[in-house]
Amino acid sequence: MKPFRPNVCAVIADEERGRVLVFRRAGRQFAARPWQFPQGGLRKGEAPEAGLLRELEEEIGTANVEIVRRLDRPIRYVYPPAVARQLERDGSKMARYRGQEQHWFLVRLLGSTSEIHFDHEPREFRGFRWVTARQAAALVVPFKHEAYVKALRGLGLIRPRAASPRVKAGPRRKAVRR
Repeated sequence: MKPFRPNVCAVIADEERGRVLVFRRAGRQFAARPWQFPQGGLRKGEAPEAGLLRELEEEIGTANVEIVRRLDRPIRYVYPPAVARQLERDGSKMARYRGQEQHWFLVRLLGSTSEIHFDHEPREFRGFRWVTARQAAALVVPFKHEAYVKALRGLGLIRPRAASPRVKAGPRRKAVRR
């Protein structure tokens, strides 16, 4: 069985305003849902914290962040069969893996979003925007959704929704035409 790819994922948050930065992928892959957090593979022997800072610099042009929290355990997701087949057809290095095992970090920008830029190669993203954590989870490709929700809950950015009170319905009555 194929292994999971060791990976890091950065949630850049403005906790005071209750929002996170999502980034629009530069490529056409997953064009219907192009938004995600900065993420990337760990190099052999690389500590997750070091990989996180390297990936931020490579993908968004700045690692000027403070690590606020980290999940205790990585979260895995599996590539759906159609994605795995596409990776194989494209000859992607990602085809060696059955999915990703991500170390999730909550970080705060120490500077401003003006430090973010995409003028490096290969260009991963072409834009970003602030959204709520729930919106971020809804914007990602479906096969990452569950991992995003689990991670955002674990980082304290999504709280379980309160159960709505149930109103007991009375007996149904037919409408009488007059």
